[in-house]
Amino acid sequence: MPGAKEPLHRLVDTKKQEANRDKSIVECNKVWGNYSGTPLQCDEYPSASTREGSNKGDNRYSVRLIDGTDNETGGRRLNSVYTANRILDGDPFFVKITS
Repeated sequence: MPGAKEPLHRLVDTKKQEANRDKSIVECNKVWGNYSGTPLQCDEYPSASTREGSNKGDNRYSVRLIDGTDNETGGRRLNSVYTANRILDGDPFFVKITS
């Protein structure tokens, strides 16, 4: 999966980010059906704010419905990481999962 042994790359183009989100939402709807009107949102990995997002075309992504508040909190935290570490457009970074 991208981000562990090969870096992800930040994407700041909002239109391309939106294309990543749109593709992820289509996939969430295919798997879990219409979830509008629920507190759920489609979460994706790699994030929409990366060049490796779901719209890249290589099918190396994952989507899952999660609580919308949790999803939005995760997005804000990711943006904080970008800012705190001065990760600019195109900059590579890795993701390390710890428990």
